[in-house]
Parts: sequence; structure tokens; C-alpha cells
Amino acid sequence: MNKNKLKVSEILGYAVGGIGDATSYNFVIALFSFFMTTIAGISPAVAGMIISAGVVWDAVTDPIVGYLIDNTKGKYGKRRPWMLGSAIPLGAAMLLMFLKVDLPQTQKIAYYLIMVFVFWLSYTAFNIAYYSFGSVITEDDSERVKVQAYRNVLSYVGLFCASSVPTFGVAKLVEKGFTDGDAWSIMAAVAAVISVVSIILMWRFTRGKESVEEVSNNQEKMNVGGFFKDIVCLMKMKPYLLIIACALLANVYMTLFNSSLLYYVCYNMGLSEAQASMMFTTSNIVAILFSPVIAKLVEKFNKTNVFVGTMVFSGLVMIMAKFTGIPNIGVGCVYVALTGLGTCAYWLCIFNFLFDVVDYNEFKTGTRRDGIIMSYYSFLLKLGGAAAAAIQGILLEKSGFNVELEVQNESALGMIGTMFTILPGIIMIGSGLVMLLTPLKDKEMNLLRVELDKKRAGEEYSTEKFASIMK
Repeated sequence: MNKNKLKVSEILGYAVGGIGDATSYNFVIALFSFFMTTIAGISPAVAGMIISAGVVWDAVTDPIVGYLIDNTKGKYGKRRPWMLGSAIPLGAAMLLMFLKVDLPQTQKIAYYLIMVFVFWLSYTAFNIAYYSFGSVITEDDSERVKVQAYRNVLSYVGLFCASSVPTFGVAKLVEKGFTDGDAWSIMAAVAAVISVVSIILMWRFTRGKESVEEVSNNQEKMNVGGFFKDIVCLMKMKPYLLIIACALLANVYMTLFNSSLLYYVCYNMGLSEAQASMMFTTSNIVAILFSPVIAKLVEKFNKTNVFVGTMVFSGLVMIMAKFTGIPNIGVGCVYVALTGLGTCAYWLCIFNFLFDVVDYNEFKTGTRRDGIIMSYYSFLLKLGGAAAAAIQGILLEKSGFNVELEVQNESALGMIGTMFTILPGIIMIGSGLVMLLTPLKDKEMNLLRVELDKKRAGEEYSTEKFASIMK
């Protein structure tokens, strides 16, 4: 594993994969439901069932894929074959999902359901391998933060490719005489090519960054017993439990906040969807600008303090907004900018917290389980999103929200305001404060990595300087 400073070209070589990750994920999450209901002729209820089935399938396969990655053996490493092997199926699934098929309704539903399953399995195979790979390209904690900052910025480029580019492209193609179905297929092909090319480029530029020794030393035989043994081992680690609790809460607040933004702008502020897009755009731009700033703060202080501080700050801004209100689009843009500080810190720091657990677990057990560690994080992240979506639906229904009314009652407006401000704010603060409890502080983890290197080499090592985290 690389313990030296990385060149910018090496960091970019890994980070470019973030474009493919964000493009593929957000293209499907943001647009597939709309495509099925307005282009493919699937009813909203059935479209929701297809999407839900895909999320459940994805959550179930996460830990299985993580375990398989951990136990893959080969001369090209245990993660890189998964990243490369998933690229073409991922792109093909994206293209076929947005193909308008002329089939009877039952066969049509089966077709899109199968495509959803293929997409999520391919995405999981790439995503878990990609993020776990971040733990081995460097063991220097400050370099890991820098790598994630670059990846974070390029992920927002992918988000732009997945949202603004397709919708603009479809409109322009229809103006030129293409049918809606053909226009969506063309833009799906564009998104698929962007995803596949960025993944292949990342695979090519990171060649030689995964040590063969690490792979050849992993001789555990894959079996069901080993799978559950790994799960039990992880569930006994307090640092890991804290991280997945943080992730669960984080995705609840992010889902509530992001999905309530459009409701708030349209109903509470009385503005249009176009004006809401200004707030979405502001959020993306600010995240790109904040990433290097937060990375510098982490280098100067430490990631736990920076993470907790920014999450609490942004959470307090949300809570205050419940009482001050958001009177116009300008204040709204300032609001999403300030709340975006904490979200940006989350995406920059969370993987480095996970990498700490990977190294800590390897030191204690002698086995590197980055695949399954990343997979359970992913599972809890999705569980948080599903829980938030359910909470939002229940709260809206209980408040008397009626989609057919242009002007909602006071109860509904109050609930929308709560879901966009104080509720995600409280959950965001909780997500940040959880990480105050982690024993894996930067100073102790840097000392542990020095001794971990000795342990791998078969040399004498000591836990004296970080005995407090080995209990």
C-alpha cells in the first residue's frame, strides 16, 4: 500500500471514478420514475413498486458483494477486477432502462424490473469496490482527506451530468423533431458513456495502486459461515457501529431536506420549480467550493472536530430557519449554502472514518475487510433514505396535504416547513454528535498505522502508544 504523498495526477486518477459513480446513481434516482410514468406508460403505483423492489434488491446484495470482494484473489487485486467488470453491465443497464419498449403491460413491467435489478447489482459491484479501494491507494490520513475532496468535487460534476444535461438535452432533441422516447434513449446513452468511460479511465490510471501482497495473504475460504462470522465481528466494533449510526441519521436528514425543498419553494414561498432550481444549483456550486476549504481545515485541526463542528453549525442554521422563515429566493440560496457546509463535510469525512475502521479492524484481526465494511455502510445509508421517504409521506398525509390544491392549508404548510428546517436540523446535529464518541482519533490512528505496517512485515510491534483504543 502507498504510504507516500500522492501526486495530483494520481489523486485525479482515482477521483475521476466519482463522475461515473455520481452520474449513474443520480441519473437513475432522479429520472427513472419520471421516464416510466410519462414515457414508458407505467402507472405511478407500479413505477414506485419497481423502484422500491430495486432498492430492496440493492440493499440485500450490498453485504454479499462486499464479502465477495474481500475474498477475491487474483494478480490484478481484489477490487480492480470488480470495478472494471461492472462498467459495461452498468452502462448497458442504464441504456436499456431508458428504452421505450412496445410490450404488453405485464411483460413491460417484468422488463423494467429486470433492468433495475441488473443496474443495481452492477452499481453495487462498482461502488463498493471503488470506495473500499480508497483505503489502499494511500494510508496517509491527510492524503486520504485530499483524495476525498477531489472525488467530492468530481462527483458534483457527475451530478450535473445526471440532472441538468439530460433534461436540457431531451428538450433540445424534441425541438429538433425526435420523439420523446428516442430523446430519452439518446440522453441515457450519453449518461451511460460518461459513466463507463470515467470508470475505465479510473481503472487505467490506478493501475499498480493495489498491492498484490495484500491479496495473496488473504486465504480465507468463502462460505456462508465466513460471511456471518464477518458480520458478527463488525457488529462488535464500537467505532463501526458509531459510523453506521451516523450514516443512518445523515441520510434521513439529507433525504428529508432535499425532497422537501421543492415542496417548500412551491407551496410555502409561492415560487416556481424554475426558481427552486436556483437553490439546487447553489447547493451544488457551494459544495464544490467548500470541499477544498474543509480539506484544509481537516489538515490544520482533525477530521472529527471539523466534521462535528460543521454538522452542528448547519443543523443550527436549519433550526433557526424554522423561526425566522425564508422570505425570498435570495435568502433561500444563502440558507442552502450554509446548510450545505455540513453535508459537504459529511461526504468528505465519512469515508475517512470508514478507512480508520478498516485499518483498526485489520490490526486487531489480521484480516482486511474493507469490502464488507463499506457494504454495511451502504446498506444503512439506503435504509436511512427509505425511512426518511416513509416519514415524509406519513407526515404529509397526516397534515392534510392535498396535491390537487395550489394553496395548502396551514397545517400542511407548517409540516412542510418543519421537514425542510427544524426536523432535518435536529437529526443533522445528532448525526454529527455521534462521532464525538468514536475512540479512533487521528493521532492514535496515525500511530496505529505505523505499527500495522510492522505487523504486516512480520516485525516486532507495540500498542503502547495507542493502548486506549485497543480495549
